[in-house]
Amino acid sequence: LFRSPCFLAPCTWPDKAMSLLAAASRQASRVQLRAPAVRIAKRSLGDSVTGPGPTDIPANLKQAINFFTKSPMSYGEFKQQCISLRLFAFAGVCGACVLSLMLNPPKSSYWVRYSPTYSFSFIKNSFAGSSPPIFLTEKVEHEANVP
Repeated sequence: LFRSPCFLAPCTWPDKAMSLLAAASRQASRVQLRAPAVRIAKRSLGDSVTGPGPTDIPANLKQAINFFTKSPMSYGEFKQQCISLRLFAFAGVCGACVLSLMLNPPKSSYWVRYSPTYSFSFIKNSFAGSSPPIFLTEKVEHEANVP
């Protein structure tokens, strides 16, 4: 059974409370009554797609070149030029970072061990013969001729 929050004294709270389903259906009927007016007063916030998609590289390249050569006639055209330019700017910045890391890698041992260039030597060492162990496997005997 449902217990009311008024556990010390008798309370009529459950009787007067509206169930969630009744409240939702009441709200839905209110929305249906004002729906035509809302449809007329719809705001266009500029989130619609008007230009080429991100996978259409030639069309985006043309729009990116237009950013530097042609002044836009509307905000939508300017926005599309910026979106197209952003694709190539992102690729250029990522490419420059990768090239910089390849030409001038960090000097840390972590980078030397886990860099892409180390993977070739790791594969080679996996299939080739083993190198001598790092730690000694037996006691080393030295002859010293100390006066």
